[in-house]
Amino acid sequence: CLDCAGVINGPAVYDLCDVCDGDNTTCLDCAGVPNGPAVYDLCDVCDGDNTTCLDCAGVINGPNVYDVCDVCGGDGASCLDCLGVPNGGAVYDACDVCDGDGTACLDCRDVPFGTSAYDICGVCEGDGSSCTCKTIGGCPVDELDYALLEWSLTAALSKLDGTAAVLAGIKDELCRYDVGAGRLNDDIASYLDEALELKEVLANFLFVQMYSKEQVEKFNDARAKEVKP
Repeated sequence: CLDCAGVINGPAVYDLCDVCDGDNTTCLDCAGVPNGPAVYDLCDVCDGDNTTCLDCAGVINGPNVYDVCDVCGGDGASCLDCLGVPNGGAVYDACDVCDGDGTACLDCRDVPFGTSAYDICGVCEGDGSSCTCKTIGGCPVDELDYALLEWSLTAALSKLDGTAAVLAGIKDELCRYDVGAGRLNDDIASYLDEALELKEVLANFLFVQMYSKEQVEKFNDARAKEVKP
């Protein structure tokens, strides 16, 4: 009548774990069932199937995660727009400008990368004839103005040379003035004649300058009205 501990008529018996005088805990599985089949899986889940700790690549306790582009193990670059914003809305326009409005490369006919251009008159694909200056005597106004200007400058220089020569003569005459010779009066009179002619030439030159300025202003005003902004 010994019990499992060898005590005569003792109370000790084997528990469910076959332990003498045990409390049935030494053979419990992770679910608390004596001698049960449940064990912890690789994810440390009792009676699990090793799926709760898989990363996005299927590796148990692996490092792979989904990036901002929803790519497993990605670097977040596969969904960047042209401004570098993940899943952004910016795209390249027809002119290859990021987030542009497609106007940066339009020609005057609104064709992207087209070859049409404005001529000197501001006309798309024009030949530059629509704003040609009026002619005077068959010569374009700008050419006529240039001719007048060149003539007036040439005349002014010629008169200046003549006046300088007369003044040089007067200077020489004064340095060795001979009262008896009586040439000083003639030289002064010649100088005055040259000076009056120079004054007239300079007046003509000023007129041509003012005329040219007025013609240029009229032309610019007319062109500004014709050319679209």
